[in-house]
Parts: sequence; structure tokens; C-alpha cells
Amino acid sequence: MEKVNKNVDISKMDQEQYNYEPFADTEEYRKVNTDCIHSWVEIMRRKGVSGIEALLDVATGAGTMVQIVFDNLPDSWKTAAVMCLDQSSEALKLAHSRLEKTVDRLKMVHSSIEDMTIPDQSVDIAVWGNGIHYLSKDDQLDSIKRIKKALKPGGLLFFNTAFYEEARPADTLPFYRTQVKNAVHYLRERGVKRQKSDVKTEAAKFLPKSYYEDLVEQAGFKLVEASEFTLEMHREAWEYISAFQQYAAGALRGYPISEAIEAMRGSVEPALEQHGRPDRDGELFIPRKWLAISAEA
Repeated sequence: MEKVNKNVDISKMDQEQYNYEPFADTEEYRKVNTDCIHSWVEIMRRKGVSGIEALLDVATGAGTMVQIVFDNLPDSWKTAAVMCLDQSSEALKLAHSRLEKTVDRLKMVHSSIEDMTIPDQSVDIAVWGNGIHYLSKDDQLDSIKRIKKALKPGGLLFFNTAFYEEARPADTLPFYRTQVKNAVHYLRERGVKRQKSDVKTEAAKFLPKSYYEDLVEQAGFKLVEASEFTLEMHREAWEYISAFQQYAAGALRGYPISEAIEAMRGSVEPALEQHGRPDRDGELFIPRKWLAISAEA
């Protein structure tokens, strides 16, 4: 019989105001983004960048990407002004409280990327952490064009995503299938009804690497680099990802979202027990790839 772990400790997750933020605070998220940012700093060095006057952080959330960027910038670059863009005013308050001691010149911009109206040619660098996949293709292209207008000539855009076609190596697919199978069994046992739905969430569409390479060029950028990083993701990280509304809705289309989240989260541990690989400490993980795109305006 398929299993769902009913004893998942969700108290920490349920106390979080934003269900996408706990994952951003995990060791895995910080590690993969640190690896990405190291590569981005090296690209800046190769491009002859010797300092940054202004940095834009798109969909800043709690400001985790800015924290990691500043942790990895050369000391002489840390005088940059930072604009944090987010459509949630409460997320911006949280980001401000986390960043005000790290960033001397900090500006919070309350807006979605689709409605962004910051001045043309006003930033040197734009960073967008693991968020582009939430938008439709049209909105992605429009957003990248808006970022290009905000960048100075020769400015750089860096973004990454863990939701693209090649993110799930073929030998890891049994983990995902088992998680979904267990989650569906759990919901059916409880009499939760599924409504017919043919609509996929944007994050569930998993566009290929080549799409994102073409996307930046369609928006008028020059593609500098498209790199992939492999991350060992453990139970806690998978439980947090399973709490993303779009992740759960994409995996369990047609089921009520709160029940889908509960079922997906509780199905992580049994699926890991069946398909996970032990790390050096014996903790089970499933690898997932992240795509990092670098482009020049």
C-alpha cells in the first residue's frame, strides 16, 4: 500500500507567512544560489566589471538572494544601491528588516515584474532567483524586456530556475511518480474529490533549457552563459517545495490546493525511502538540476 507520512512537522512551515520563503532559507537553496552567484561574479570579472552602482533584485521575497549576493561580492563592490522588487508589501517589509544592516542604500519597490516602471538605464546588474517559471511565456518575454530597459548598456541579467525540462534527470523520475501516486492514494482514502482540469500551472510546464537561451535573445540580450548546477535535495527541502501552491497544483491538478499541499508534503518521506540516495552522512536525497542564465544588455 502506498504511504503518506502523517507525522511531518509542519509547524514551522505553517507559521511562515509566505509558503515559498522557508525553502529559500534551507541549506540547499543557499548552496545552489551561492554556486550560481560565484559563477556570475566570475562573469562580471571577465567582463571587466570593477564595481556596481545599482543592483535590482526581482521578486525579492525575504531578500535571500541579495544576502547571498552581498556575501559573495568583492568588498569594494558592496557599496551598491539595491532595489528590491516584489508585488507583496509584507514580503518587502520582511526583506527590509533582513537587509537593512547589510545594504547601506536600500530601496523597496512595491510592484510585480510585469508592472515594473523603474527608470530606464538605472541599474548595472539584475538578479532574479528561481521565479521566472511562474510566468506565462508572454509575461516572461515582456518582463525580460522591462529588465533590459532598466539596465545600463552592457548591464548584466542573471536568473535561475529549478523548474525546467532538464531539471529532473531520468533516473530520478520514479521518485516524482511515487510521490504523486502516494499523494493521490492519500486523498482518495479521505474522500477528497478531484475536479476535471486540463489547465497546467506555469511552473508545471517545464520549458527546456534552449527556450530560456532563446528567450533572452528575443528580448534583445546577448546570451553570455547557460550553466546547470546539480543539487542534492533532502527531505526538508522537498517538503518545503511540495508546499509551493503551483508545485502541488501542477502535480495534483484538479484537487483542492490545501489538500494537495498536505498530500504532496506527506508523500515526500516514503518516496525518499524508496528512491533516495544516501549522502556521506547517510541522509537520503534526490538530485535536481538548476539552470542559471547570464545575459548582457
